[in-house]
Amino acid sequence: MTDDEDVFGLPNIDPAITQWLHEVGIDSAEQLRAIGAAPTYRMMRAWRPWSTELVVLWALEGAITGVDWMDVPPERRVELRREIDGGT
Repeated sequence: MTDDEDVFGLPNIDPAITQWLHEVGIDSAEQLRAIGAAPTYRMMRAWRPWSTELVVLWALEGAITGVDWMDVPPERRVELRREIDGGT
């Protein structure tokens, strides 16, 4: 995996999520990793509140860590929820 890899090449990132990422200005895997799952999710939710479900947060975290979204550990999911709910 290269730093300039398109986000579509990451696990869990389908064409719809790719489009949403592009809409908020995230075009590469490097950008997604630098910003992080929770801040990216907040950006996406602000842009498209009607279509950004919580599973997208798990998908983003899995994309960053290289795992299927269902394999994001429960304790990490709690941390991510705190980040998006608290805005930190």
